[in-house]
Order: sequence, then structure tokens, then C-alpha cells
Amino acid sequence: MNKCIVILVISLFSCTVNAGSPIKAFQEDADLLRLEHLEYWTGLLDEYHKIKGHYPFQDQLKSGKDIYLVKIATKQQLQYMSPGSANYNQKLDNNQSGFFKEKPVKELITELELVLERTIEEKYDIQNVPTSSPVGYFYFTSQDGYLVWVTCITCGVTQVSTLLMDGFTPTVNIISKGMVGQVPKALLKQEMLNHPTYKKWVSRPFHKEEYVRKLVAENSSDSK
Repeated sequence: MNKCIVILVISLFSCTVNAGSPIKAFQEDADLLRLEHLEYWTGLLDEYHKIKGHYPFQDQLKSGKDIYLVKIATKQQLQYMSPGSANYNQKLDNNQSGFFKEKPVKELITELELVLERTIEEKYDIQNVPTSSPVGYFYFTSQDGYLVWVTCITCGVTQVSTLLMDGFTPTVNIISKGMVGQVPKALLKQEMLNHPTYKKWVSRPFHKEEYVRKLVAENSSDSK
């Protein structure tokens, strides 16, 4: 058990996760925050759209085939998804092929704050170090609209959650209207929030809410 407690700091999956274990409890709390943050970031994007008539960086796309990607992650998390970093892990980088045109999260924050005319509270995944699954949130925009997905390890595969191409990482995906039908199991925001499965997920109580919210607050200006 001591080994599992130590590894909890750097890995949420290296030890066997039993019901009631601290690792499982942490992951359940992390997933609750991931879903909460999915609502938060998509809310900012929709607010931006109401003002500008497009989503961040959508107006900079030069071709109908171009897609921008922002990895909404802390500097710590980006080490594992950024080519050239000493900690880079190609398996955790969903843009290892360079197919997407990347924008840094700092640029997204700056753009949102400029248009919304207020300081944005940055909300990130509380798992600092990835293991078999990527950490962070992912914003994509094409000429059709946006997709935002987050991992939700304890959600599993359902009507409203699917797996990454790695075959074992569950994700929850929200899209804008123009993206309907383009992403498997992705829903419009209100459809997702109204879905019984989603409601069941977010109705779960936190195990250590004060603790995990403190972790979020510690990174609230990480891009600055």
C-alpha cells in the first residue's frame, strides 16, 4: 500500500486500483473536475463566438482542410506532449504526425481575455504526470466549428463517451453545431448536459473536494 501511495504522486495507474483505494478516489475526483472544466472551456468558446461570430483562431484558417489544435495543459503537462522536450512521449501526443496546426495555450488565453474583456481563470487537469493516457484538454477548430474533448477515465465507454485511438482512454466530447455528425459520440453542449449518463456522472460527490479544487487554483494563471 505504501508503494501505491508514493506512486499516486506520479502515476494513477501503476498500481492495482481497488474499490475505495486512494488512487481510485483521486481519479474519480479528477474526472468530476474534467467534466466541469469541459463545460467551463466550451462556455468561454461559446461566449467568444457570440461576440466575434467565429471561434478562436477559426478566422485564421487558410484552407478547408486546416485544423487548429490547442493543448489546454500546464507547462508541466506539456513536457510530455511537446516534441523536443526531454520528457516527450510520442504515444501521448495526439499531434505526433503534425497533421494539426498547433497554437499555444497562452495564445488562446490571451485571445479569450482580449475579446471577453476580463481575466480568464485557467482551469487544467489536476493530474500532472501522464502514464498510459494523455493529460490535459484539447480544443480543435476547423471552418465548421469546434471540438473539445477531455479524458474521463472512470466514465468508460457509453452512449456519450468513446475511446481514443489508443483503444483504452475514454473521452467525453462536446462540439459546436457545424460539427454535428463529424465526431463519434460527440454532442452539442446542451445535449451533453441533458443526457442521463452525463447527469449521473456529475451527480457523484467528491471524495476530497477542497483538496482537488486547491490543485486547480494553484494553476489558475499557469500560462502567464
